[in-house]
Formats: sequence, C-alpha cells, structure tokens
Amino acid sequence: MKKRDFIKNIGLGSAAFMLAPTLLTSCGTANSTEEDFKYWVWVDGNNEKTIADWKTELTGLREAGITGLIIGGGRQMLEKLIPIAQELGQEVHAWLWTMNRPGDTEAQAHPEWYAVSRNGESSLNVNPYVGYYQWLCPSKPEVQEYVKNFMVSHCDIEGLSAIHLDYVRYCDVILPKGLWAKYNLVQDHEMPEYDFCYCETCQGNFEEENGYRPDSLEDPSQDEKWRKYRWDSITKLVNQVSAAVHAEGKKMSAAVFPYPELARKLVRQSWNEWDLDIVFPMIYHNFYEEDIPWIEYATQQGVNDLNGKFPLHTGVYLPEMKPEEIAQAIAAAKAGGAKGMSFFSNGALKDERLKAFAAVKKS
Repeated sequence: MKKRDFIKNIGLGSAAFMLAPTLLTSCGTANSTEEDFKYWVWVDGNNEKTIADWKTELTGLREAGITGLIIGGGRQMLEKLIPIAQELGQEVHAWLWTMNRPGDTEAQAHPEWYAVSRNGESSLNVNPYVGYYQWLCPSKPEVQEYVKNFMVSHCDIEGLSAIHLDYVRYCDVILPKGLWAKYNLVQDHEMPEYDFCYCETCQGNFEEENGYRPDSLEDPSQDEKWRKYRWDSITKLVNQVSAAVHAEGKKMSAAVFPYPELARKLVRQSWNEWDLDIVFPMIYHNFYEEDIPWIEYATQQGVNDLNGKFPLHTGVYLPEMKPEEIAQAIAAAKAGGAKGMSFFSNGALKDERLKAFAAVKKS
C-alpha cells in the first residue's frame, strides 16, 4: 500500500507510521503466560472494503488468536467494524492522531495553534521531514481543549472500549537511526529545524517559571529545564484528555516510542508519567538498527519504568519481519514482561505471517 493511500485509509488514526521506509536485564514483573497474553493488531480502516470483506478478514484474525483491534479511519469505520468485532469477541480501541493533524481544516483555521521550530518556522507552513507533518503546540489552552473535545467526541460510539492516542508527542527532534539515511541526515545533535516548540506561549510560560527564555540561550537543546518543560507539556495534555475520556466511561491507551528514556530523547514523550489504562510502545527494532533480542530489552525498560502503574503491550512492525521471526518476537516480549503484543498492521498480518502467528498460538 502506498504511503498516501495508507494515510487516507486511517484518517486521523495511524499508529507508528514513524516515517517508515517500506529498537538483558532482569525484569521487574513475572513473565506472561499464553493464557493471559493478549494479541492486538492496528487496523488501517480501508473504506474500499465491503462489510463481507471485513467480516472475512476479522474472522481470520480472530481464529488465529487476535482478540484486540485498534481501528483507524474515524467514526464511520468504527461504527462499521465494531458490530463485527463484538460478534467475534474482539475488543476495539479507536485509533486517533493527536498532535500531528495533517489536513485538519478546523485546526488550520487557527494558524497560531501550530508548533514553531527553533528556526522560527511554523509546522503548518514548513513541514519537517514529510508533507503530512503538521504539529500542534501542546502548551496552548485552546489546543488542549480542542484535542480533548476531539477524543471525547468518539466516546459515544456503541461498543467502543477505549480511545487510543497516536502521534501524541512533539515532532521527532531526532529520528530513529535506521531512518537517517532515508532523509540524508546524521542526527548526532538536535537540529533547529526539527526542534519544537518555540512559540510565544511556550517561551512565555517557560520564562515565567524559570526567569529566562529558551531563545536567549546559545544552545537551548542542552538546557535540562527546557527539555523537561516540553515533555511535561505533553504529559499535562494527555492527562487532561485521559480524565475526560474516563469520565465518559472509556479506557485510554496510546502508541508510544519504545521506552521512556529513549522517547524523551527523540520526541519529548515521558509516557510512564501518563494516566493510561494500557500502553503500546512501538518497539520497531529495524528502525533502530537492532535485532529481535532488542525487543526484550526495550520491553523491560518500559515495564521497569512503569513499576506496575498500567500494563504494557509490545508493538512490533511486521512489514520487515520474516514469518519465522514472529515466534522470536513474541518470546522476547514475554521475556521482557509484556502483557500482550500488537502487530502493525492488519495489511501485513496475512498469508505466511498469519499462519506463523497462528502456529505460535496453537503451540
């Protein structure tokens, strides 16, 4: 599937697209058994498929052992697929983009809402890396309210279990190393054009708290307080959304970068501090030029940082995974203390990969 078609199919709901070209210590919790280990898949929400097509596909996934679906494509797709999922006994989360809002006409009517780079350029007008990168600023009260209301507006969908946040972060200040060559970059430091947000709201808030502005520093990227201000801004927004979603009787989940230390470094995401019910770290080892065993390492880091706050279900990237590696990835996630695994995405979990997964479940 081409990149533009994939984005169209998921609407504002893409997990771990992460600019993809088509990441062993003792664990703090007991390893999961097969009986309590839950399997999920991110579902792209292709509107071209008929109800019959979807029933066949979801039935095949359920028979193989998938009991959780994270569905993109917005309300229309959710209302189409949830009845099928309910018949099959599959839990459904609504897969929704959060801070990156390409093509959002309501947000675009407020250009002041968008994040500004250290170069002084708005991501609405100058898109970092790719054309679909248009990031909102999480510090603005208007943005916080807008994002919260957008998420809550999906909570009345009958049969929906949870809201699933994706792109709930800043723009990648540093890409996973495996993607550097794709963009002809060597990101051994924070480059100004990818460093967000330097709008007046962010700098004014920071100056009020700390007595100086980030743009007054020779190298703002080295200032620990400024780094923390930004991951705290995302945490504040997430926890506001979470309170509102919980008030509607729904759970909250999120797709995040592999483990908190790395997530803070790459995208200002301190997700172990969030008020979630379940987290899906995208441990896409290929993107970080790592091998399958790294899945265990990254999973353990997240589990240890959470310290039992909420369960972690490891996310893996299937398009570059061989069928025989699926069993290895599952074993690594279990060894790391994960309570489940999510596959990206349904388009890749078919044919030989689906057979390989089903074999693991039956073994």
